Amino acid sequence: MMTRDESETSTRQRALVLQGGGALGAYDAGVFQALYENINKKDDSPLFDIVAGTSSGAMNSAILVSNAKEKNWDYAADRLNKFWNFVSRDENGKKIGIERGGLGLLTEDARRYYSAKQFLCSGVPHVFSPLFSTPCLPFIGPPRFDTRFFDNVVLPNNIWYTYSNQPLKASLEKFINFPIKTSYKSNQPRLLIVSVDVQEGAVVTFDSYAKDVNDTIRESTYGDFIRPPGEQSDDDQSKGHYKYAISYPDGIEPQYVMASGSVPINYDYTEINGINELQTLDDQGNATFNKVSRYFWDGGILSNTPLRELIQAHKDYWFTVKGKEQETAIVPDLDVYIVDVWPTKEKGIPWDHDGVSNRKEDLLLNDKTDYDKKVADMVSDYIDFARRLKDLAVEATNAVADVNKKKKLEKNLKDILKTKGKSSHRTDGHRNYQDLLNGRFDINVITIERINNVFYDISNKMFDYSSDTIKQLMDDGRDDALKIIR
Repeated sequence: MMTRDESETSTRQRALVLQGGGALGAYDAGVFQALYENINKKDDSPLFDIVAGTSSGAMNSAILVSNAKEKNWDYAADRLNKFWNFVSRDENGKKIGIERGGLGLLTEDARRYYSAKQFLCSGVPHVFSPLFSTPCLPFIGPPRFDTRFFDNVVLPNNIWYTYSNQPLKASLEKFINFPIKTSYKSNQPRLLIVSVDVQEGAVVTFDSYAKDVNDTIRESTYGDFIRPPGEQSDDDQSKGHYKYAISYPDGIEPQYVMASGSVPINYDYTEINGINELQTLDDQGNATFNKVSRYFWDGGILSNTPLRELIQAHKDYWFTVKGKEQETAIVPDLDVYIVDVWPTKEKGIPWDHDGVSNRKEDLLLNDKTDYDKKVADMVSDYIDFARRLKDLAVEATNAVADVNKKKKLEKNLKDILKTKGKSSHRTDGHRNYQDLLNGRFDINVITIERINNVFYDISNKMFDYSSDTIKQLMDDGRDDALKIIR
C-alpha cells in the first residue's frame, strides 16, 4: 500500500464490524466478497479504513487486515475464503453415503443438527479438539467432571464440554501474519479486536494503531482511572493512570485474537502475561507497576457487536492522537457496515427444545446496537443545534460596535462553554460544554443481517463446520450483501 499524505485528512471513512458466531463466521466471508467486488467500483477511497470484530469476527478481521496490509484487499478476500474452506469438514453422514432426503430422519435440518452433535463430540481438526483422549460416548462430548458439590454422578450434573482451541490458533497462524501492526500514515487499515477481562468484568480493545504521534505506543488500558492523591476528578488527567495496561509495541499477537474467542465453558481462559498493574501513584504522578497475568474470555459476552468500541477508538485516534498535530481536531464521519449473523426477528414461535435453545442463542448474541445508534443520532442533533447557536452568538457578538459590551459578551460565551456538565469522561472527570462540541462526527450504519431459514435452522449452529453448511453460509452472505449494497 502507498504512503498516505499526512497533510490530507479524510472527511469520511468506512468501517466494517463483524460479530462472533463460531461457524457462522463463514457468512462474513461471503459478505466481504460482495463488498469488495462492489464498493471498489463506486469510489477510489480505501475499501475499509477500520475493521473491528469479536470472537470469530475478530479472527476474520485479523485475516482481512493482515493480508490487506501485506498485499491488497483482493488477496485478503481470497485468504478469508480459503480459511473457511480449510476449517470446514465433511460430516459422518456424508462420508458413509447417506445423503439428506435419503431417510426421513436426514432432512437438511437433521443433517445440520447431527453435524453439530458430531463435531461437539469429536471436535473439528483445524478448529477445536476434545481435551481428553478417551473416546466420548455418542453425542455426549468429552467429559470434564466438576466435583465441587459432588454431583458428578447424579443427573443432572456439572459435566463440562471442554475443548482445546490450539488447532484454531495453528490455523490462524497459517492465514495471518502476526504480529499485526498498522498505521494511518502507511495507508493501512486499522484492526480492533474485543475481549473481556474475566475478573475486572471489562471490555478490552486491542488496537493495531498507535496511541501516540510518533507511532510507537501500542497498548490497551482499562480498569479504574486512578489519580494522584489529592487531585480532583476535574483536574488535568495527564498524571493519572488506568489500573491495567497491556503493551504490544510490535503489534497484535495471536493470544489477543484467541482471547477474543475464548468461549466460556467450551474453552479454557486465555491467559495474557506481562500486564502492567498499577501499584502506587505519588503526588507528582510517578507510578510503579507490577507485572501480572490476567485471564480473558470471549468478547461476545459484553460486546458481540463492537460498534461502541469502534466509535470510541475512532474518536480517540483523531481527536487525541491526530488532534495533537492540528489546531482543531477533525474526526472523519463514518460509514459503518455491520454484519449481523444472529437474526433479531423470527417468523414463528419455537416449541421444541432445540428450537427454544436456538432462539435463545439468537437473542442473546444478536446486534443490540440499535438503541446506541438512536442515541448517537439524537446526540448528534443536539450538538449540531448547539454549534449553530454558538456560531450565531459569535456572529452577533462580532457585530456589536460597543467595545466594552462586545468584551462582556465574549466573556459570557467563554464562561458558558467552560461550564461543567453532568456527563463525565471515561476517567470520571466532568466534561465542560465545549468538550461536548469537540470531536463529534456523523455515523451512517448499513446492516447486513443473516436470516434464519425456518426449514433447517438449529441450535448449536456455531459448531456446524460441515463443508455443505460452510459453503451455504458463504453463498448466503454474498447474496444478502448484494441485496443491500446494489
